[in-house]
Amino acid sequence: MLKKFNVTGTCIPNKHYIVDISKKIDKIMELIDGEEYFVINRPRQYGKTTTLFLLDNKLKESEDYFPIKISFEGIGDLIFDDENRFSKGFMKILERTIEFENVELSKFISSNKEGVETLDDLSYFITKFVREINKKVILMIDEVDKSSNNQLFLSFLGMLRNKYLLRSEGRDCTFHSIILAGVHDVKTLKVKIRSDEEHKYNSPWNIASDFEVDMSFSKEEIMTMLENYVEDKKVILDKEYFSEKLYFYTEGYPFLVSKLCKIIDEKIMSDGEFIWEKEYMDIAVKEILKDSNTNFESLIKNIENNEELYDFVKRIVLDNENINYIKTDNIVSLGSIYGILKEKDGVCKINNKLYEQLIYNHMMMKVIRQDKKQES
Repeated sequence: MLKKFNVTGTCIPNKHYIVDISKKIDKIMELIDGEEYFVINRPRQYGKTTTLFLLDNKLKESEDYFPIKISFEGIGDLIFDDENRFSKGFMKILERTIEFENVELSKFISSNKEGVETLDDLSYFITKFVREINKKVILMIDEVDKSSNNQLFLSFLGMLRNKYLLRSEGRDCTFHSIILAGVHDVKTLKVKIRSDEEHKYNSPWNIASDFEVDMSFSKEEIMTMLENYVEDKKVILDKEYFSEKLYFYTEGYPFLVSKLCKIIDEKIMSDGEFIWEKEYMDIAVKEILKDSNTNFESLIKNIENNEELYDFVKRIVLDNENINYIKTDNIVSLGSIYGILKEKDGVCKINNKLYEQLIYNHMMMKVIRQDKKQES
């Protein structure tokens, strides 16, 4: 079966053409080796889930580690009703995740569920659980945004924080490293719950180390995917040219890189043709800007749902204003979290050329319609 360019869900190496991100994984491994707790917060479709998948596989190669990768997507809201339900629900997630690889350990979790009713009980179970495994246990939680508006989840993070601090003093046994992944960082999650200024930056996860791994693809990394594609499908293409152009239009945004490649491979290149002509790149750019996809829809929705953010972006895109990039500013921070804004030479810029053109087209259409109304 031939591989495909994937733009939905996890990228699987034996099914999809993927970028070699081994250097990024190595940098994350350094954080894990250092017993760090951290958050991978990046915009939608930025490779977070795929990174956790590849990291999980990397950890499993070592006898020293016991990785547990879970997700809060699709678990519903009832689990956050009270401590009892959450504690037992969290244990059930662990049990179901582990039973595919370690039935005995899954039974150990099941046998301890009855006595767990509070977060304090869950804390003690985690201590026993980590001791039972007798390895460096790495907990990865994907889609933490799904529980972001719930105080109980933040209390859970507070419990894990307390265990981390006690472990540092030699008074507890807990996860060697914890990785949370989502669009928002935990400080932002706190903002979503408490609106009063006094508590705005009171994060239960202030033990987290800074995550400074660049998750965007470099030109060299993009080329590794093209090399994989050429080797697998025997297509003729100028790898240097296309990796340069893909980076030029996308700034290495993972979804956009794969989407453009997918358009060329599946829509532009004719059946039976095995060559990428250079003009295909510009055709693909025009095609993606006409396209309706979840990434673009999410981008526009985030701008439209916040009037202040809309006006701020409009000043950059339509009015060509140079606005200083101040990360502590709420709108600048929010625009960065959503993948709309980036910093360049101390000034706010739109993340990439595709987003800039998309936003320009969207906003100009509004201006045209408004002018038409005034004329009539």
